[in-house]
Amino acid sequence: MKISRYVKIASFFIILGAAGTGYIIMSSSGFSRFNTKEYELTIQDATGLSSRSRVYMAGVPVGKVEEISLEKGQARITIAVLRNVEIRRGSRISRRSSSLLGTAMLYLDPGPVTEALLPAGSLIGADTESAGLMEAASEILREFQSNQMALLTISLETFNSIAAKIDRRTEEELERISRILESAALISERVDRLLASREEDIGMALLEIRLAMENIRQISGEVALGRGNLGQVIYDDRLYNSLLSTVKETEQAVVKLQGVLDGAGEFVNRTNGMGIMVDSRANYGFTSSNVRAGASLRLEPSSGDRWYRVGINGVPEGISSRVVTTTSSGGVTTTQDKTETRYNFSVDAELARRFGIITIRGGLLESTAGIGVDIQPFRQFAVSGELFNFRNGALPNLRGTLTVYPFFNPDANNPLNWIYLQGGIYDALSADRDLFLGGGLRFSDRDIRGLVGIAASVAQ
Repeated sequence: MKISRYVKIASFFIILGAAGTGYIIMSSSGFSRFNTKEYELTIQDATGLSSRSRVYMAGVPVGKVEEISLEKGQARITIAVLRNVEIRRGSRISRRSSSLLGTAMLYLDPGPVTEALLPAGSLIGADTESAGLMEAASEILREFQSNQMALLTISLETFNSIAAKIDRRTEEELERISRILESAALISERVDRLLASREEDIGMALLEIRLAMENIRQISGEVALGRGNLGQVIYDDRLYNSLLSTVKETEQAVVKLQGVLDGAGEFVNRTNGMGIMVDSRANYGFTSSNVRAGASLRLEPSSGDRWYRVGINGVPEGISSRVVTTTSSGGVTTTQDKTETRYNFSVDAELARRFGIITIRGGLLESTAGIGVDIQPFRQFAVSGELFNFRNGALPNLRGTLTVYPFFNPDANNPLNWIYLQGGIYDALSADRDLFLGGGLRFSDRDIRGLVGIAASVAQ
């Protein structure tokens, strides 16, 4: 059982190796016995040819030299040519030099297309070698030599001209140096005459310098002994004590100033620690054909896990209140149901806490108690739900809002970053529900932040 399995494995690898070898041979772009046919030719000189020499036709390699032998004083050459190359009667082969190193190649002329094909193994006629690279190289060398001689002649003439110019320039420079030396000699003579005439004045100047140095030495001695104003300033203890007292008072002033600076730093931290955000929005109700607008101010601590908001909203239809009055007179009970519409604005005051992408908030919504939930999985997208205006005998107001920030990027200077779009439903639990669509602008104002911080510090 095991031997049979080993035989199968060995057979598989043998077949795989044979197929791979055959594929490599069949797909090879070289010359082998599988894709070539052989011909014979005789030439007088096979210099530069070898078994690696190529046979070219129209500049394309179509074969190679297989064997070179000597026969009756001539070179007998066997060549292998690709099978798809058609060689006809009247074909000729010539030897041509292929490089300056003496190597050669065979150039094949396949013969007229009107002639019959020449069978493999036939003898192909050979032509004498045409002018090759050696003769062309000799001609190039001769031309190069003549050109170099002409260039050398021109160069020598140029060098002679340059040498003549240098000689003229050298003579001019020597004359200039001679004039400079003469001028230097004249200047030296004049200086000598000037020193000789002013020798007495120079002596007096040196004497005055020595007297000044002596005075400085005397003053230094007086200062060292503590005499004179300068000596007393340096060596008097009273001046030292006065300076020491002044330094101590300065240190106390610095300590007080440091306290003031620390207080100022704490004040700045309180002012800058609270993030300020201003919001202004408006939306249009499609069912009621009313426009609701509002503005708010949101304060956000540096921790970022909570915020506080106060705002005011416009209420186009006003805020209605219902008053039911019951009176009894003479055994008759009278009930009066009156609804009054007051105020055309409402107030918001909310506290909020963040938990990841969820924010829970509560407080006053449109001047009534309410709660809300925000879900913001991305910075550019948020979904909100709010429940407020709880009333006896009526369902509360349920508002759902979808907010999109199409250009949100708080780190950029683009003024469009804080524009947002809103859409949703108002009073969803009521039969008078209203669909709305609008937008707003929410931005951070550093000036307002500073004012709020100052107000908070003054309040404390």
